[in-house]
Amino acid sequence: MNGIVDRLVIEPDRVLAVDFKTNAVIPESADACPDGLLRQMGAYADALSQVYPDREVATAILWTRTAELMHLPGDLVREALAAAEAP
Repeated sequence: MNGIVDRLVIEPDRVLAVDFKTNAVIPESADACPDGLLRQMGAYADALSQVYPDREVATAILWTRTAELMHLPGDLVREALAAAEAP
């Protein structure tokens, strides 16, 4: 895997991976995010859960156009990643 997490917040019981996005069109909700972004965040969550097995791993996107932080449900990013890996 090759990727860069823009901001990684490490807390005693949780890790938050935030990716900055400059998209002109910002989805209304996490469910409306493009699959590619959800897969990317799912891959980050999967990798970070191996590095920090004792902590909850969460992901979010910071939409730079509006300075809005959109938290992504764990099941949503995991399902997007799994769908990409399916034959």
